[in-house]
Amino acid sequence: MRAVRIECRFDSIEHDPRAQAALACISWDFRSVLDIVDGNLRILVECITTGEPCPPPGISIEGVTMVQILETWRTQNLMHHLVVLELDSDFVGRFFHNSELAIVAGTNLTKNGLILQVVGKQTAIMEFLNAIRGAIKVDRVTTGKGGEGMIERGPSIQQYRVIKVAFASGWYNVPKGISIRDLADKLELSKSTVAEQLVRAENNIVGSFLDDSK
Repeated sequence: MRAVRIECRFDSIEHDPRAQAALACISWDFRSVLDIVDGNLRILVECITTGEPCPPPGISIEGVTMVQILETWRTQNLMHHLVVLELDSDFVGRFFHNSELAIVAGTNLTKNGLILQVVGKQTAIMEFLNAIRGAIKVDRVTTGKGGEGMIERGPSIQQYRVIKVAFASGWYNVPKGISIRDLADKLELSKSTVAEQLVRAENNIVGSFLDDSK
């Protein structure tokens, strides 16, 4: 079984009404597949909010329907909602009818963008990937290869966001136009996280440049 991670930055999906409605919340994290009902795929998802309720059962936006809220609990300032979503067959549900493709943990939607992780037959994955590319811009595809696990190509979504804001804020100017503390505040991340993501992104970019120069 092959594994593929598909990443789409938020600016690639920000005009999609499903993304706009979903990101009234902090994040949506895939937990498991439940069933296929009338050709539609039902999945279990954890929706996280800052205290506001998540979208109510019955709401449906272009192929995605909120079916049920199973449980709600609080951790510090966050509310967690375990919900059932239904993905219409005409949307993406049809790709999972023949058990040749499965969504796996790590699939989520946040302010950084959309991450889809799937495993399955190569033909099923390619059909799914081509359909996604036909609907939205895909920024990076990471593939599984033998025992080496997931082979990364290019910065991740968060790394891209960090390096984009850093560049626009003058981080790479001489002298620097922003401090690491101010950059971290702008990104709403810790200084250590920003520093780590900058190094990782720069390593990916330089590595790809050198590979292409061989």
